[in-house]
Amino acid sequence: MLELKNVTHQFHKDDPVLQQVSLRVTDGEFVAVIGRSGAGKTTLLKLFNGMVTPQQGTVWVDGECLSNCSGKKLRQIQQKIAVIYQDFCLVPQSTALENVLHGALCRNPLWRVMTGCFSEQDQENARAALAKVGLAEKADSLVSTLSGGEKQRVAIARALLQQARIILADEPVASLDPVAAEQVLSLLKNLQQENKLTVVMNSHNTVQAAQYAERIIGLKQGVVVKDAPVSAWDEASFANVYGGAQ
Repeated sequence: MLELKNVTHQFHKDDPVLQQVSLRVTDGEFVAVIGRSGAGKTTLLKLFNGMVTPQQGTVWVDGECLSNCSGKKLRQIQQKIAVIYQDFCLVPQSTALENVLHGALCRNPLWRVMTGCFSEQDQENARAALAKVGLAEKADSLVSTLSGGEKQRVAIARALLQQARIILADEPVASLDPVAAEQVLSLLKNLQQENKLTVVMNSHNTVQAAQYAERIIGLKQGVVVKDAPVSAWDEASFANVYGGAQ
């Protein structure tokens, strides 16, 4: 479970990115967070991943307050969480398989990490993860030769190998064409349902948010203006999130 309790965070004085935000994401949910650029969506994900510490309020992951965790304990919590980025965050001159193997770094001794010498089991599991996302035949291809949709599927395979139970997806298909975007989101939804994963996805696309999520959270100027099941959202609700000054 993910939870924010009365969180306020700002990068510049008198300009809060998030203001008194309280919300909870239960295990196995697929939640979309929508809002204009600068609304606080990316900061929200960074808080959940422990990359940012709020000035006020607390962040909880599986009953653990991140403010009370540091070092080894924080890393253990972060191992449960995988982040999928708009720009993929892959190594272009490495193969798809090598990129997926990065998901096993947290479970390996330092010498394996430094040498890239992963066990046969890790390599077998990495190939299985690529097969799950439909890229078995691309395992030995350089990432630089893959399409945008294929790159994002490699990122998802990396999350699977990490054995993360929580996936934070920051505009995961914003740079993809409509066909590739639908393929990636359908894959993410299917894997979420099959593996009972928790997914929090930032998106500008309200149609995609309504199609794939079970619940939508609307952020406007750092404030949650609506948090409700997809069925409770209508055109007026979306207009309230995106309309007016930002």
